[in-house]
Amino acid sequence: MSYMQRIIFHVDQNCYFASVEMIAHPECRDVPMAVAGDEEARHGIILAKNELAKKAGVKTAEAIWQAKMKCPDLVCLPAHYERYEFYSNRLREMYSEYTDRVEPFGLDECWLDMTGVVKDYDEAEEVALEIRHRIKEQFRLTCSIGISFNKIFAKLGSDYKKPDATTVFRDTDWKEKIWPISVSDLLFVGRSTSARLKKINVNTIGDLARIDQDYIINYLGKQGEMLWNYANGLDNSPVAPVGYKREIKSVGNSTTTGSDMTSVSAVEKTMHGLAASVAGRLRKHGLKGTVIQIHVRDRDLHIYEHQRQLYEPTDSERVIYENAMELFNESYDWHTGIRSIGVRCCKVVGADEAVQLSMFSENKQREKDEKLGKVIDLINTRYGPGVIKTAAEADTAAGAASHDPFHPEEDEFL
Repeated sequence: MSYMQRIIFHVDQNCYFASVEMIAHPECRDVPMAVAGDEEARHGIILAKNELAKKAGVKTAEAIWQAKMKCPDLVCLPAHYERYEFYSNRLREMYSEYTDRVEPFGLDECWLDMTGVVKDYDEAEEVALEIRHRIKEQFRLTCSIGISFNKIFAKLGSDYKKPDATTVFRDTDWKEKIWPISVSDLLFVGRSTSARLKKINVNTIGDLARIDQDYIINYLGKQGEMLWNYANGLDNSPVAPVGYKREIKSVGNSTTTGSDMTSVSAVEKTMHGLAASVAGRLRKHGLKGTVIQIHVRDRDLHIYEHQRQLYEPTDSERVIYENAMELFNESYDWHTGIRSIGVRCCKVVGADEAVQLSMFSENKQREKDEKLGKVIDLINTRYGPGVIKTAAEADTAAGAASHDPFHPEEDEFL
């Protein structure tokens, strides 16, 4: 190569959650097995499956009863998030032996910038084989690795051949290999975007790459420009260094309740708990939210989202709760029961910046809320999370709102 072409790996663990469970349950290696939610707690879906279950037609996110109709011998195990996190951390430590540029993409995927570590694609393929061998020997897991000159194509490569394979998209032959691939396989092309692209006869990545750039921008907006660039190999985004933490832009929490919520009082109890969680985590990170957003999913799985700008930034449970309930009462018409609900504080600012924004406010209630929040945080830090709760929170906990271990319902949105 006449110049230093980037060489990026994307390492993707195969059937990760199911594979980790098979380490603890070796008897499940030779039978169709899936990691599944709690059917009685209304998380009765397939979260991950092994290769034998996959071959039997079992699909992620389908109901357990549907999966067992296809595969009557399917063994379902509960999820253990702490196990997946443990192995994920150990794997990243191993990757760090090769490069100081290791960027996680979920628990089971990582990008590695191997530029300068390997001299060319041939050596990159040898190192990928070594990594795959080490993962088998040390962790009893398998992975697929994509190698290319940018992150998007490396990710495409790890998805190209599974399980336990390496795919290389070189800078000299990528068009021949990549452009015939379905556009739905391109990172960030979701179901709805794929459907919209098919309406204009964009079925492959090559179709997207060859379409007029101005047209696709007009059709899809900024997302259209981003995807057009990706299809044409124009991705210069760096691989983040080991230990890099992205800036938190919003903090949210959601829950699926044990039974449908059919009254305002039931929503109020749940909303109190969510607001307390979001407020506590904002304070933990030294942040305040300037926008409150709610997310409601009804019994028919229709989703409603509404938000409002706050007069001043907040980390107060009371303020978050009151605004969330006002949004709910203004927007939901009770045409059916509610299955899940979420609260999010967006456009967060640092607490110091929030003081500047609030300097002309003479709100004594705000000062009282802040003092109360600090006391609650201190007690919960000293004696354990959840030791002190509001009456509404305690009532919510008694109602046994359930959480899906596959999708931790507390999240810090980037």
